[in-house]
Amino acid sequence: MSHEDEHSGLQPPLPSNYRLPPVVQPNWRPRDLWQCRAAGLREDLAQRLCEQYGVRHCLLLDRARSGLYLLCRAFGLEGEWITSSMMHRPSCVVLKQHCAGLALADVDADLTLDPGSAADLIGADSCAILATHLYGKCADLAALRALADRHGIVLIENAVHMAGHIDACGPGGAWRIGSVADATLLSFNVDKPLGAMLGGALLTSRDDIWEAVSRWPLGPANTREAWERIARTYAAYRLKPLLLRLPGFARHRRAADGIAEIASFSDQQYRHYSARDIHPLQAAAALCCSRRESRIVAARRRNARQLSQALDGCPGLGLPSDTPERPHAYTYFPLILRQGQRFELGRRLATAGIESKWRYYPLHLQPGFDSCRHADLTHTEGLWRQHLLVPTGATTDSRQIDYLGECLRAALA
Repeated sequence: MSHEDEHSGLQPPLPSNYRLPPVVQPNWRPRDLWQCRAAGLREDLAQRLCEQYGVRHCLLLDRARSGLYLLCRAFGLEGEWITSSMMHRPSCVVLKQHCAGLALADVDADLTLDPGSAADLIGADSCAILATHLYGKCADLAALRALADRHGIVLIENAVHMAGHIDACGPGGAWRIGSVADATLLSFNVDKPLGAMLGGALLTSRDDIWEAVSRWPLGPANTREAWERIARTYAAYRLKPLLLRLPGFARHRRAADGIAEIASFSDQQYRHYSARDIHPLQAAAALCCSRRESRIVAARRRNARQLSQALDGCPGLGLPSDTPERPHAYTYFPLILRQGQRFELGRRLATAGIESKWRYYPLHLQPGFDSCRHADLTHTEGLWRQHLLVPTGATTDSRQIDYLGECLRAALA
């Protein structure tokens, strides 16, 4: 395969004829929305999330980044936050506007926050460590919890990619992912574990955090945004394979500048941010998807195991790991490729009817964050350039996984 320096910022082209579902596979169904008038909807959803993640309190919100805002403004975490550079830009824009600054650490081989790199960045102004379970891989919570306790700072789990009911083995026995940190953030969006329509939550078992964030006045739910999300997620994900066959949508199949799309989100956009309540339509979709979550996660993990077996021994290919100490929910399946392979592999997969994509252009390379204090992020940059996501979601069946494995082996030969 050819070297791709000039293509490193491009998303691969999309198939004209999909033979597998897309990488992002919605789980909400139109009939779920009828639950929006059900009595006790919010209470049922909050209680279910507390059980799934092993915590005592749940504040439902319009999106996960509202939880970051509340932790800064309501609970007072307004010092410097330490997180990895492979992060969601809009969420970090909220942080940047409402805390003293960000310190960007390296990632480990699993694309999650490296505890050693985070430790090197802790300073007098550090107030929180934000650890993301990127793509569904559990971060090294045992080491990060010990690090936060040693320095007397707060640990936040960014569990927007982590499903509920997943336990890890720690030094003192099993513990539920989502319950280890002082607070945990969830997203219910279409590209997250539940696969619903926006909405999110802040979870905690600390009474002081709960009292602070639950007292903060939330803005009203955004009805217009809720209905727009219904239309957009249905067209952009459920109808995508059909729409891209039409001549009028041919331009949407071309390779796109993924970096420009990310950087277009202004770092000044959330200067006057307002955390909002969740909309009943979003809560209804999230509750119905949460009832199906165990089946969804089981299907994802089954597909991931099957694909890993099919690709085992493929030269130069790194596969996601799943261990008792750090389990993987496989919300996404990231392949780690040799340098220079990503774009050409994505192009070949598109020709075979398979969508692929990358995410999370490193923050320190983005406008508005390039002045942040950071570690040596050469490793982070390399893994960003080398990783590619392929479709192993719950609606991908066993025959399609076999086909995906065959196509990957042929393209990488």
